[in-house]
Amino acid sequence: MKLRIYNELASRVLCAAYGLNNDMTRRLVLKVVLFLEGGEFYSSTLRKIFARYHGIEIGMYSYGGCFSVDNIPPGTRIGRYCSFARNISILAGNHPLELRSTHPFFYNSQLGYVQTTTIPRTKLAIGNDVWIGYNAVILPSVSLIADGAVIGAGSIVVDNVPPFAVVAGNPARPVRYRFRKETADRIIESQWWNKSIEELAGAPSEFATFLKPEE
Repeated sequence: MKLRIYNELASRVLCAAYGLNNDMTRRLVLKVVLFLEGGEFYSSTLRKIFARYHGIEIGMYSYGGCFSVDNIPPGTRIGRYCSFARNISILAGNHPLELRSTHPFFYNSQLGYVQTTTIPRTKLAIGNDVWIGYNAVILPSVSLIADGAVIGAGSIVVDNVPPFAVVAGNPARPVRYRFRKETADRIIESQWWNKSIEELAGAPSEFATFLKPEE
């Protein structure tokens, strides 16, 4: 009980320190958080920080490039058990073609020359157990990457990605599906990703057995 209270207090203190918005302090807080809580896979405080200060929701056990405020825009929601390459990019808006200039001085209020931002910002929802490969780019036209999907390395994703689809190319298109529909539906219905890794580790054979696409 005392340890749990101590951990909750430490988490609150570290979150507050990150809120000071000092680059050096933030880097130090992240190092401490990752050290104390076992890294990206397990850290609940890291997820609180990204949700509170960056508007990015990241499910437990997801790791990699999802923890990048440079590449992941506010409003992005990411499920559990996702795998991200370190240098993926998610874009929430395009330069406007309808204005006289495409330069952000004329549409981005944060730069101080216009009072309101005049381009729409999209929000992306990424499901559970999604794998996004090296150098993939997700364009603002995408609002959903569904459970179990795989985005191939170097892909330019322009459309929503269905459950368990493997997409690749520019523009990215489905090259195959990981499983047949009956199997995919059964996996989605099981909602296994809502369990902790401790619960799932109790039945390793289920996850160590390869399923063929036709199964």
